[in-house]
Amino acid sequence: MLPLVVFAVLAADAGVPLPPADDAVDAGIPSQRLNAQPLARKVDDERVERVLASLSARERAGQLILAYPQIDRVGPVEVGGILFVGNALKNIAKAKEKIDAARVRSKIPPFVSVDMEGGPSNRMKSVRSLRTMPPARELATMEDAEVKRWGRRVGEAMKAVGLNLNLAPVLDVAPSGHMERNGRSFSGDPEVVVRKAVAYSRGLLEAGVVPIGKHFPGYGDTDGDSDHALVTSDWPRERVFAEAGVFVRAKESLGGVMLANVVYAAVDDKPAILSAKLVARVHEQDWLAVTDDISIALLADAIGGTSEDVLVQSFLAGNDLLLTTAPPDWNKGIDYIGILARLAERDEVAKKQLDESCRRVLRLKDRMGLLDGL
Repeated sequence: MLPLVVFAVLAADAGVPLPPADDAVDAGIPSQRLNAQPLARKVDDERVERVLASLSARERAGQLILAYPQIDRVGPVEVGGILFVGNALKNIAKAKEKIDAARVRSKIPPFVSVDMEGGPSNRMKSVRSLRTMPPARELATMEDAEVKRWGRRVGEAMKAVGLNLNLAPVLDVAPSGHMERNGRSFSGDPEVVVRKAVAYSRGLLEAGVVPIGKHFPGYGDTDGDSDHALVTSDWPRERVFAEAGVFVRAKESLGGVMLANVVYAAVDDKPAILSAKLVARVHEQDWLAVTDDISIALLADAIGGTSEDVLVQSFLAGNDLLLTTAPPDWNKGIDYIGILARLAERDEVAKKQLDESCRRVLRLKDRMGLLDGL
């Protein structure tokens, strides 16, 4: 997914014991308290509205940002989510300290995320029980119960560190192309993709970790890496929505989806993360719409604008979490929170969009138990 710029029922289902949950031992830390099966929990709408009403425009804008950990280690953490990429989890104990400190300094407990797919995209190799986690293509050769065991193992390891949102699984149906070559797609067969993605997601959910499927509406057999070049799909409109249908079939096991940085020319002339038409399809499923990395330069080039234009357009398209691999307080970056807050303060359409997206973020956080006590 991302360049670095700066998940008792399982045993019953599988008929076998769970793998040892040795990850908390690895890290020398207690497990974080999270709701098991969070997506099955009913939202406390009264609490969500109460918390929403307590937030200023800037605080609401902050809830929409999912970013690399901020540089400032003392000041308040304003973002709605923290993102770990690359080798940021190489030292688990230090990562746990950083997460705990960020949580204490946050008015609203944040999502804490990583993309744990396995194989080359294994961000938690330093955890003993995850060291040999295979890529999706290899997971697809296993029984569903075994895939679910991997999801549970990953979820328990994430929970022990304080991570609660997994930017996985990949639901791209890739018989060939970029996602087939790198092994991140389970299969070129949509039936296999749905079964394995749901199995992996259910394992994550049992540990209280919420899965975010990607890359909506689907990379498919598209070639090219959208992290490094503008990729355009020439699929007809019918195929775009058929590929998106794979995500919909996995609906109950996903808290949201990440949209692709791919242009689907038959639907829109801009990358999916900037397409209000495709974001609206995400919201039809009661999911969070999460962008892929908005900090990559090619997006600004694609729209003939600036990084600020990409931020504003991805927000106005309706995305709920705007992901950036740049720290939110990086002096070479942009003022993500301030830009959105000022826009909402002077524009009624933007204000309505901010409230709607912040409410969706808070609803998922409530299901996860992050708003308990607020």
